[in-house]
Amino acid sequence: MRGLILFITALILQVLFYPIGFTYSVILTICKSGYKALDKYLFNCAIAADQHANTFLAKLFNDIMIQVGGHQFGNPDETISSVLGKNVKSKKLSYTGKVLNFILNQIDKDHSIKSIETH
Repeated sequence: MRGLILFITALILQVLFYPIGFTYSVILTICKSGYKALDKYLFNCAIAADQHANTFLAKLFNDIMIQVGGHQFGNPDETISSVLGKNVKSKKLSYTGKVLNFILNQIDKDHSIKSIETH
């Protein structure tokens, strides 16, 4: 029950404060530090969103992106790309996982391999 209450509270806070906080952070970063700092801030936000998605979508991604015995999605401290990279190395990506990996490689060569995190 504690998890459900915390989850609902977190969702309400996200809906209420994310748009305001994000806009505030973008404007403040540009005004105080410039566009290079904004790029760093947005990169960090992208990693946070990626880890968030890895946690939220774990069950689905484990079923459609990897073969049995592959490295599992769901660690809140790991990115989707890291999980893909580990499964590329162990040859455990499903067809869907290979398609996503291919798309990421079009954006950034060897993206998933370069993104592997060690814990």
